[in-house]
Amino acid sequence: MTVMQQPAHGVMVAREAAFPALAIVAIVASADIRIPLGLPGHRGLVWLTVLVAVTLLTRRRETVVVVGAASTLSAAVLDAAGPWMSGRYLAAAMLLYAAAAIPAVRGRPWWLSGAAAPIHLVALAGSIFAVGRAGALPATVWNGMAERAEFHLGFGLLAGLLGWALASAVNRLVPAGPASGAPARRWRG
Repeated sequence: MTVMQQPAHGVMVAREAAFPALAIVAIVASADIRIPLGLPGHRGLVWLTVLVAVTLLTRRRETVVVVGAASTLSAAVLDAAGPWMSGRYLAAAMLLYAAAAIPAVRGRPWWLSGAAAPIHLVALAGSIFAVGRAGALPATVWNGMAERAEFHLGFGLLAGLLGWALASAVNRLVPAGPASGAPARRWRG
Protein backbone atom coordinates (compact mmCIF):
# COMPACT_ATOMS: atom_id res chain seq x y z
CA MET A 1 0.00 0.00 0.00
CA THR A 2 1.39 3.37 -1.02
CA VAL A 3 0.88 6.30 1.26
CA MET A 4 1.11 9.72 -0.35
CA GLN A 5 2.12 12.63 1.78
CA GLN A 6 -0.27 15.54 1.75
CA PRO A 7 1.19 18.99 2.17
CA ALA A 8 0.83 20.41 5.63
CA HIS A 9 -1.75 23.05 4.80
CA GLY A 10 -1.27 24.93 8.07
CA VAL A 11 2.42 25.53 7.39
CA MET A 12 1.68 26.89 3.93
CA VAL A 13 -1.05 29.16 5.27
CA ALA A 14 1.25 30.44 8.01
CA ARG A 15 4.06 31.22 5.59
CA GLU A 16 2.09 32.52 2.62
CA ALA A 17 -0.84 34.31 4.27
CA ALA A 18 -0.57 34.73 8.03
CA PHE A 19 2.98 36.06 8.21
CA PRO A 20 2.50 38.58 5.36
CA ALA A 21 -0.77 39.75 6.95
CA LEU A 22 0.99 40.25 10.29
CA ALA A 23 3.75 42.08 8.43
CA ILE A 24 1.25 44.55 6.98
CA VAL A 25 -0.25 45.17 10.42
CA ALA A 26 3.22 45.68 11.95
CA ILE A 27 4.31 48.10 9.23
CA VAL A 28 1.13 50.19 9.36
CA ALA A 29 1.11 50.24 13.17
CA SER A 30 4.76 51.33 13.29
CA ALA A 31 4.09 54.13 10.78
CA ASP A 32 2.01 55.98 13.36
CA ILE A 33 4.47 55.57 16.23
CA ARG A 34 6.80 58.49 16.74
CA ILE A 35 9.78 57.78 18.97
CA PRO A 36 11.97 60.89 19.06
CA LEU A 37 15.41 59.29 19.27
CA GLY A 38 16.99 61.95 17.10
CA LEU A 39 18.61 59.28 14.94
CA PRO A 40 17.67 59.46 11.25
CA GLY A 41 16.37 56.17 9.92
CA HIS A 42 15.67 54.40 13.20
CA ARG A 43 12.02 53.71 12.30
CA GLY A 44 13.20 51.62 9.36
CA LEU A 45 14.25 48.97 11.84
CA VAL A 46 10.65 47.84 12.06
CA TRP A 47 9.32 48.08 8.52
CA LEU A 48 12.48 47.01 6.69
CA THR A 49 13.08 44.11 9.10
CA VAL A 50 9.58 42.85 8.38
CA LEU A 51 9.95 43.26 4.60
CA VAL A 52 13.26 41.35 4.59
CA ALA A 53 11.71 38.57 6.68
CA VAL A 54 8.73 38.32 4.31
CA THR A 55 11.10 38.08 1.35
CA LEU A 56 13.04 35.26 3.00
CA LEU A 57 10.06 33.32 4.37
CA THR A 58 7.57 33.18 1.53
CA ARG A 59 7.95 30.92 -1.47
CA ARG A 60 6.91 33.56 -3.97
CA ARG A 61 9.03 36.68 -4.28
CA GLU A 62 5.95 38.65 -5.34
CA THR A 63 4.58 38.43 -1.82
CA VAL A 64 6.93 41.15 -0.60
CA VAL A 65 5.61 43.52 -3.28
CA VAL A 66 2.04 42.76 -2.19
CA VAL A 67 2.98 43.45 1.44
CA GLY A 68 4.70 46.70 0.44
CA ALA A 69 1.75 47.84 -1.68
CA ALA A 70 -0.81 46.96 1.00
CA SER A 71 1.25 48.73 3.66
CA THR A 72 1.63 51.79 1.45
CA LEU A 73 -2.09 51.98 0.73
CA SER A 74 -3.09 51.33 4.34
CA ALA A 75 -0.67 53.91 5.74
CA ALA A 76 -1.77 56.46 3.13
CA VAL A 77 -5.46 55.87 3.89
CA LEU A 78 -4.86 56.17 7.62
CA ASP A 79 -2.52 59.11 6.95
CA ALA A 80 -0.18 57.53 9.46
CA ALA A 81 3.07 58.46 7.73
CA GLY A 82 1.87 61.24 5.49
CA PRO A 83 0.95 60.86 1.84
CA TRP A 84 4.54 61.00 0.52
CA MET A 85 6.26 59.01 3.25
CA SER A 86 4.22 55.82 2.92
CA GLY A 87 5.57 55.20 -0.58
CA ARG A 88 8.84 54.00 0.92
CA TYR A 89 7.28 50.64 1.80
CA LEU A 90 6.39 49.86 -1.80
CA ALA A 91 9.70 51.20 -3.12
CA ALA A 92 11.70 49.10 -0.65
CA ALA A 93 9.58 46.03 -1.39
CA MET A 94 10.18 46.41 -5.12
CA LEU A 95 13.93 46.74 -4.54
CA LEU A 96 13.91 43.64 -2.30
CA TYR A 97 12.01 41.80 -5.02
CA ALA A 98 14.65 42.81 -7.57
CA ALA A 99 17.53 41.89 -5.24
CA ALA A 100 15.99 38.48 -4.54
CA ALA A 101 15.84 37.81 -8.28
CA ILE A 102 19.62 38.00 -8.65
CA PRO A 103 20.91 34.42 -9.06
CA ALA A 104 23.82 34.92 -6.63
CA VAL A 105 21.43 36.07 -3.90
CA ARG A 106 19.02 33.14 -4.32
CA GLY A 107 21.39 30.65 -2.75
CA ARG A 108 22.73 33.05 -0.13
CA PRO A 109 19.92 34.67 1.84
CA TRP A 110 22.32 36.58 4.07
CA TRP A 111 23.28 38.66 1.02
CA LEU A 112 19.74 40.02 1.03
CA SER A 113 20.34 41.35 4.53
CA GLY A 114 23.33 43.27 3.18
CA ALA A 115 21.24 44.63 0.33
CA ALA A 116 18.84 46.11 2.88
CA ALA A 117 21.37 48.83 3.75
CA PRO A 118 21.23 50.70 0.43
CA ILE A 119 17.55 49.81 0.04
CA HIS A 120 16.84 51.77 3.23
CA LEU A 121 17.95 54.93 1.44
CA VAL A 122 14.44 55.04 -0.09
CA ALA A 123 13.28 56.37 3.28
CA LEU A 124 15.80 59.19 3.01
CA ALA A 125 14.70 59.92 -0.55
CA GLY A 126 11.08 60.02 0.62
CA SER A 127 12.00 62.52 3.33
CA ILE A 128 13.80 64.73 0.83
CA PHE A 129 10.83 64.57 -1.52
CA ALA A 130 8.37 65.43 1.26
CA VAL A 131 10.46 68.39 2.40
CA GLY A 132 10.85 69.55 -1.20
CA ARG A 133 7.08 69.41 -1.71
CA ALA A 134 6.66 71.59 1.38
CA GLY A 135 8.75 74.29 -0.29
CA ALA A 136 11.87 74.10 1.88
CA LEU A 137 15.03 75.72 0.65
CA PRO A 138 17.57 73.38 -1.01
CA ALA A 139 20.27 74.38 1.50
CA THR A 140 17.99 73.26 4.32
CA VAL A 141 17.45 69.88 2.71
CA TRP A 142 21.11 69.13 1.97
CA ASN A 143 22.52 70.32 5.30
CA GLY A 144 23.87 67.25 7.13
CA MET A 145 22.80 64.86 4.37
CA ALA A 146 25.96 62.72 4.59
CA GLU A 147 25.32 61.97 8.26
CA ARG A 148 21.69 61.15 7.58
CA ALA A 149 22.70 58.81 4.77
CA GLU A 150 25.20 57.06 7.06
CA PHE A 151 22.53 56.53 9.70
CA HIS A 152 20.10 55.19 7.09
CA LEU A 153 22.75 52.78 5.77
CA GLY A 154 23.58 51.60 9.29
CA PHE A 155 19.97 51.12 10.33
CA GLY A 156 19.27 49.46 6.97
CA LEU A 157 22.05 46.93 7.53
CA LEU A 158 20.81 46.29 11.06
CA ALA A 159 17.25 45.85 9.77
CA GLY A 160 18.48 43.40 7.14
CA LEU A 161 20.33 41.36 9.76
CA LEU A 162 17.29 41.41 12.06
CA GLY A 163 15.06 40.31 9.17
CA TRP A 164 17.42 37.45 8.39
CA ALA A 165 17.48 36.46 12.09
CA LEU A 166 13.67 36.62 12.26
CA ALA A 167 13.35 34.47 9.13
CA SER A 168 15.88 31.98 10.53
CA ALA A 169 13.95 31.75 13.81
CA VAL A 170 10.66 31.16 11.99
CA ASN A 171 12.37 28.53 9.81
CA ARG A 172 13.47 26.72 12.95
CA LEU A 173 10.00 26.88 14.50
CA VAL A 174 8.06 26.10 11.32
CA PRO A 175 10.46 24.22 9.05
CA ALA A 176 9.82 24.37 5.33
CA GLY A 177 10.24 21.02 3.68
CA PRO A 178 8.79 18.73 1.04
CA ALA A 179 5.95 17.66 3.36
CA SER A 180 4.83 21.24 3.82
CA GLY A 181 4.59 21.96 0.14
CA ALA A 182 7.37 24.50 0.51
CA PRO A 183 10.70 24.06 -1.24
CA ALA A 184 13.23 21.75 0.36
CA ARG A 185 15.68 24.61 0.75
CA ARG A 186 14.74 27.21 3.29
CA TRP A 187 14.75 30.01 0.75
CA ARG A 188 14.86 29.85 -2.99
CA GLY A 189 14.08 33.43 -3.91
